Amino acid sequence: MKPAFYIVDDDLSIRRILTNIIDDYNLGYVIGESSDGDTAIEEIIDIVPDVVLVDLLLPSIDGIEIVKKIKEKKSNIQFIMISQVASKDMIAEAYKSGIEYYINKPINVIEVISVIEKVVENLKLRQVLSMIGKTLEREKLNFTFENKESNKEYKAEIVKIFSDLGILGEAGSNDLLYIIEMIIEERRELSTSIHNYKISDMYKRLNRKYMEEKKEFVSIKALEQRIRRIIQSALENIASIGIEDYGNMKFEKYSTSLFDFKEVKNEMDYIREKSKNRGKINVKKFIEGIISHLNN
Repeated sequence: MKPAFYIVDDDLSIRRILTNIIDDYNLGYVIGESSDGDTAIEEIIDIVPDVVLVDLLLPSIDGIEIVKKIKEKKSNIQFIMISQVASKDMIAEAYKSGIEYYINKPINVIEVISVIEKVVENLKLRQVLSMIGKTLEREKLNFTFENKESNKEYKAEIVKIFSDLGILGEAGSNDLLYIIEMIIEERRELSTSIHNYKISDMYKRLNRKYMEEKKEFVSIKALEQRIRRIIQSALENIASIGIEDYGNMKFEKYSTSLFDFKEVKNEMDYIREKSKNRGKINVKKFIEGIISHLNN
């Protein structure tokens, strides 16, 4: 899954340069930008990008304070500081606040690419380790089926599917996992396989989970965006596998069970630049497909 970026800089030209570098070199995609620190803090906490590029000196609140405030609530977001400031003390303070790297202005394309690639690599490693840690810490799942020996076995299977799809540890994977758990738990209690639920209700329940267990507010819209983004990434990864090897086992296993195959082909054409239209996802089909794999 390509990482999502947010850019904070009061210079529009700098924001455009960074956006173009990220797009042109296929480093990820920019999901938001701001020239104002206060606005940036609010939006970043709401949409939770993977990486934030933030200017050190801003009119209302400096980059160091922005990093500190966001790190208090969203510690997994990675920060890259950009500035013309050469003061060693200020740079040291920036690193103490929680940034990963520091990029000097004026912007150098090679430096930006190198730094972003390092941050993304670190991000992927941390996310995978975090997912593995949470898997090992939880003694049992919230659901079980009669034909399996333990709840742990199901959690391991879901993690394996996420890994096959290239979304293990990515932003939104824990949210997606919780929704799958909720659906399976209800079916276990009711002894039914009926698909009588609304995805919108699942987002609302996930929203309440954040409020009750983590004491933090995450908007339903932000949760929906995270879920759709991670499933879209899974589609992109499967389509890429199909382009390289149409007979690949992962492609054959997931391309029709989790997605509409027509949309997989559309995504393949989009990646190969044969079409301007991306493949579309169906959240419910994706979730039901994963549950179906757990029963096989």
